[in-house]
Amino acid sequence: MNRFRVAQVTVGDQPPCRPNASFVLGQEVRFRTAVDVKLDRIVVALGSRDVFDQPFLLWVGNGAFPALTDIERNHLRTFLGSGGFLLVDNAGEGSDYSAFDRRFRAELRRALPGADMRAIQSRHVLFRSFYRLTSAWGRKAVCPYLEGVELDGRLALVYSQNDLAGAWSRDGYGVWEFEAVPGGPAQREEAIRLGVNLVMYALLLDYKDEQAHVQYLMQRRRLRPEDLQER
Repeated sequence: MNRFRVAQVTVGDQPPCRPNASFVLGQEVRFRTAVDVKLDRIVVALGSRDVFDQPFLLWVGNGAFPALTDIERNHLRTFLGSGGFLLVDNAGEGSDYSAFDRRFRAELRRALPGADMRAIQSRHVLFRSFYRLTSAWGRKAVCPYLEGVELDGRLALVYSQNDLAGAWSRDGYGVWEFEAVPGGPAQREEAIRLGVNLVMYALLLDYKDEQAHVQYLMQRRRLRPEDLQER
């Protein structure tokens, strides 16, 4: 049976931002839940078909990024439409924050024309899929809500403007890399719990058997060849 992992996705030739965050999130999910998580660091390019081997992708942005290629845009559309879950996290500060936000929203409109990204209400099941939460803060507290895109009645994409990945990042010695402001350790714990909830929502939805649903999603990654045509 396939084991779940948090995979980080990159676009163009950009290196991964907050490269330790996905590994730490995987650790927290493994320690806090019954999900069998494979603890390794994996980075996949959006332009690679490897994205279809993962049910959960983390895209951490910091500043402007190259316009998506037709292949990247097609992979994004196909991944989301076939059951995949994408967490997009804006880790930028100042002009870098604004630059990523503008470019990401523009690219999303091109990849998913007609799909609206809306604020996720606090009563959404996402905020009680494992922990009962009342905030959407990450390393910083910029936007009081998450935004998301629903496809076929499920959240396929969630966008955070609060640098969740910064709150999850630890170095090789287990030391937190960034301070959570303004709330300190309590805010960091809320951000970790939100990360766990995001994973559990993506994996479970209405399912009660974590491993059965992991396998189900992995099977859905095995798409038909015509679904993956690079046009």
